[in-house]
Amino acid sequence: MNFFPTPYPDEILYSTMARYCIRSGNIKEIHNFEDLFGTRNCIAIMELPTRLDALVENMPMGTKYTAEYFIYKHTLFPFLAAFIPKERAEKIIQTMRNGEGAVSYMRIGLISNSITLNKYFRFCPECFKEDIETFGEPYWHRSHQITGVFVCSKHKIPLYNSVELIRAGNRQRFISASHENCIAEEEINYSNDLMKKMLWIAEDVEVLLNNQFGFKQPEWFRSQFRVKLIEKGYARMNNYIYQKKLKRDFIDFYGNEYLALVQSPVSVNSGSWLPDMVRNNDITTYAIRYLLLARFLGIPIADLFNTKLGSNDEDENNIDAYQELWDQRLIELSQSGLSIREIADILKSSTKTIRKATDRLEIKEFWKFNGGGKYLHSKFTNTEEFKIKRKDLRERWLELHAKYPDKSSNQIRKDNDGVYAWLKKYDSEWMEENYRRINNRVNHVDWNKRDAELLPKVKEVIKEMKEDKPERITWTTIGSKLGISGWLSKRKEKIPLTKAYIESELESLEEFHIRRIKWGIEELERQGKEMTLWNLVETAGVKPKYMKGIYKEIKQILNNRGYDCNFKF
Repeated sequence: MNFFPTPYPDEILYSTMARYCIRSGNIKEIHNFEDLFGTRNCIAIMELPTRLDALVENMPMGTKYTAEYFIYKHTLFPFLAAFIPKERAEKIIQTMRNGEGAVSYMRIGLISNSITLNKYFRFCPECFKEDIETFGEPYWHRSHQITGVFVCSKHKIPLYNSVELIRAGNRQRFISASHENCIAEEEINYSNDLMKKMLWIAEDVEVLLNNQFGFKQPEWFRSQFRVKLIEKGYARMNNYIYQKKLKRDFIDFYGNEYLALVQSPVSVNSGSWLPDMVRNNDITTYAIRYLLLARFLGIPIADLFNTKLGSNDEDENNIDAYQELWDQRLIELSQSGLSIREIADILKSSTKTIRKATDRLEIKEFWKFNGGGKYLHSKFTNTEEFKIKRKDLRERWLELHAKYPDKSSNQIRKDNDGVYAWLKKYDSEWMEENYRRINNRVNHVDWNKRDAELLPKVKEVIKEMKEDKPERITWTTIGSKLGISGWLSKRKEKIPLTKAYIESELESLEEFHIRRIKWGIEELERQGKEMTLWNLVETAGVKPKYMKGIYKEIKQILNNRGYDCNFKF
């Protein structure tokens, strides 16, 4: 290859290779595989691509890329292989460097775990816009392609399915993200409770993807979970686990609806994946399930891998002696004046566990009312330390305003939220007196002039959308192409000429699908391909479930062109 695109942040390698194919100038797509891998005998794989050694060898002279760099930074390997033993992980890496793709999927357990992988490439509408603004083009983000991740951790909004299939159709071509295949046709809304849980897992997945943790044996994770199970009362130190209590509380924590969405349902009265994760066996399950259990037990991902939990000199087989020593230590620490967090750190427990223990031991919860237990005999606001801190933060707040005379307090606090938050809590009257508000000047717009200038541009954009591969004509797509999606539809009443023209061209979802079907049929004829349902689905980019609703129109179009339409949905 004479060149190779620089991978973008969080870009899946599949997407980078798709961008190469666009720029290569090759007429036949199969020639791109010869460029990339030196052979036609391979397929486009998204999660765990293979022949990466050949890819690196075929790169321009002086390239600094390595197979390991792509594996860890631009594939799903760091997530999918996070909880498997080192020996298996090394075999998978070797397969990805120079082997067959199906072998990696079997070794990593994706087939035996009965997890249904994502069918379509996924995208975040906000990331899509930002990528175009920043890089001039959209791309597939690897964090969005994880099965079990439903939201973008950056923008905290739902992910959408594109129209591009991951494992169907022509597997010997790489497909880029585009306006044509990334269309949020119907708005997705999740409840606040579901969104909270989805964000938990999305954030934990990001940690796995972006940190190269060392591989561990199954016993390591089993031991880590066991320590927390004992601490939270779900197990005894003699290895007995209260399975029903664990499963009930686990279901209450996540809810059956969410567990079903992440393909990890738990039944109280029958076997499931959850008990297997804490029993003495070498079973490895899908990575999402490790994250679910870790989050439930309150174990940060970094600690799960890097910190040996529960390491102590007590006899772990004598729960009564251990509990007695632990209780005695808690009683001693509760008289020391330490805060609840400091006590929790010393006992390697959570603050929630400490609170439960103090209730059980009837220890007076002194830390509730005295600055976290730090000030045993006086209020924090009466201490000299408080007065010094208030003076320092007041001076800091005034210095910031002097440094940025044109900024409002609201703008200044964005980068200095700690200063603002403390003063707002402990010195609210002074803060109100020293809070600067700046009235933004309103720019007067000549909307008649803007309307006249905008109309011909809109006509040109719509013309292009009709001539090339069909795109649905909506306010959003038009605004996006003109770079004014932020205000176009919101100010349409101020541009009557443009509004009238756009509304005359707007099309329903069914009308758009029919237009794409017509274009797809013509494209198949041009390419000399057989007129089958799946060829039409792949070319036109219309899912079968939408085709079913316009079957009569499709049949009429095909009959008019001399085809017998006998598609079965």
